[in-house]
Amino acid sequence: MKKPRGIRNHNPGNLRWGDPWQGLVPVKQRTDKAFCQFVSAAYGIRALARTLITYQDKHGLHTVRQIISRWAPSSENDTQAYVQAVASQIGRSADDRLDMQSYRDIKAVTEAIIRHENGHGGQATPNTWYDIQTVDKGLALSGIEPPKKAAGPVPVTRETIGATATGGMGIAQIADVLPQVSDAISQANGHLTSGSAVRMGIGVTLVAIAIFIAWAQIRRHQAGTL
Repeated sequence: MKKPRGIRNHNPGNLRWGDPWQGLVPVKQRTDKAFCQFVSAAYGIRALARTLITYQDKHGLHTVRQIISRWAPSSENDTQAYVQAVASQIGRSADDRLDMQSYRDIKAVTEAIIRHENGHGGQATPNTWYDIQTVDKGLALSGIEPPKKAAGPVPVTRETIGATATGGMGIAQIADVLPQVSDAISQANGHLTSGSAVRMGIGVTLVAIAIFIAWAQIRRHQAGTL
């Protein structure tokens, strides 16, 4: 099956020639006289996203109805059907206020536009043509990054305990206290890995005592009393 024009051109928003977008194919390689052609889908998605950002920042368009009415004017499209399709896909009212500086909102609208412009593709993603990585790369090129994931809890291991005990020490001080901390960890290891809450508590307590002793020695080093 032949791919839609927008997908073949790496231009899933079907933007027309006119703006000097990043990632356009060289002039001598252009075969479509009406619609932009990009070197990769990521650059086509970037251009789509940058257009949405401009709609908001320059023209004050914040809702699906406002955005699509400019994107696909009624002189060339069934704008109302387009509005309803995008609103339905992103699960918002056509008149809800959106933020095109928000990763969540701009990604949802971008994927809905790709789906509407090109029909149904074969990917199990909202846009149905591109995987998540391609969409995220295009959005990143436009200046929109996904939110950072919060760091998970640090597991209790010899390495993390050693790092805690030695944080902020000098090399000589580490050399002095490391054997003691290491011995305590070795003694506590059976407790820490036993699976028993009581024994794990004992293991953690042993390590904590070792760390406290090491800290006290470091303080004495710093005070010049050891």
